[in-house]
Amino acid sequence: MSPVDLVLYVAPQSPASVRARRNLAVLLDDYDEDGIRLVVRDVASDTALAESDHVVFTPTLIVRIGDAVARVVGDLADSSAITNVLAMGGLEKKQ
Repeated sequence: MSPVDLVLYVAPQSPASVRARRNLAVLLDDYDEDGIRLVVRDVASDTALAESDHVVFTPTLIVRIGDAVARVVGDLADSSAITNVLAMGGLEKKQ
């Protein structure tokens, strides 16, 4: 199985972006790191990539599973959306 690709777009000085990074790190601790590739991008530094990913708000998490793409916007405090998307990609929490 291919790893799930996650791209978190942030504005580093934004409190919501700081919370999103922290919340995502806590969530991903429950998963095998071999199944996930995570990249964090600053929208100010990576404007072309943010534009190509259709990022309008920060923080935005882009989840790519094969050809499927999901977006989760906000501080990621409610992890259920991410957990559901990862499960659809075949990733389950570690035992």
